[in-house]
Amino acid sequence: MGFFRKIRYIAGIFWHFRYYALSVALALLFWETPLIKPFRFFVVLVHEVNHAGAALLTGGEVVEMRTHWNESGHTLTRGGFFPLISAAGYVGSALWGALLIYTSLFPQVQRLAVLLMGTGCLGMTIHYTPLGGIDFYSGIGGGAVMIAVALLSQRAARMTAVWMGIMLCLYSLHDFKTDLLYVPERTDAGILAMYLGMPAPTAFLLAYPIAFVWVVFSISVMYRALRALVRAERRRRARR
Repeated sequence: MGFFRKIRYIAGIFWHFRYYALSVALALLFWETPLIKPFRFFVVLVHEVNHAGAALLTGGEVVEMRTHWNESGHTLTRGGFFPLISAAGYVGSALWGALLIYTSLFPQVQRLAVLLMGTGCLGMTIHYTPLGGIDFYSGIGGGAVMIAVALLSQRAARMTAVWMGIMLCLYSLHDFKTDLLYVPERTDAGILAMYLGMPAPTAFLLAYPIAFVWVVFSISVMYRALRALVRAERRRRARR
């Protein structure tokens, strides 16, 4: 392959993934601004929905689900398999992000993933978030928008999936960093450490390795999703 053909090949790959590159650039550039704040808030809401979903799937029940504008939140549950419930927030966000990105290879499946996420956020908010708070209206509004986008336009569903996938992946990494720098015993990993028998003052000793396992798993899933996309595009171009 000649020099100019290589340049054209690389440019073609970049152009194919332009939505991904643009989403990452915009998210990082405006991360600390009011422009990204509503999306960060909604991603935290998805984090709490993951906890609630894990509780229900493992036979438990959800008492309350709240998300606050300062990007904190809590989901109160009874019963279920607590280790999975506690991991579902961080790891679930990374899995959703990877799924939304990976399913770019299968547009109809990607559209369905957007629909499922919107339906989950809408349904969980209606059932478990008290009426009147910003989290209630954000869950209803955000979920309804995702449902509408998935039903009305495949292209809009794709762009929504790419943006939300990138935001979920970035925020899952941001969550790990900020939560372990500040009061780790109050994070999901710290709460799980206490559930496993560690007293509160020393819970951080177990919280770090728990979080490390979650981080490695999450990064691995996100990396594999991106690698699958790149490999698929290379194969498509090789067949030309």
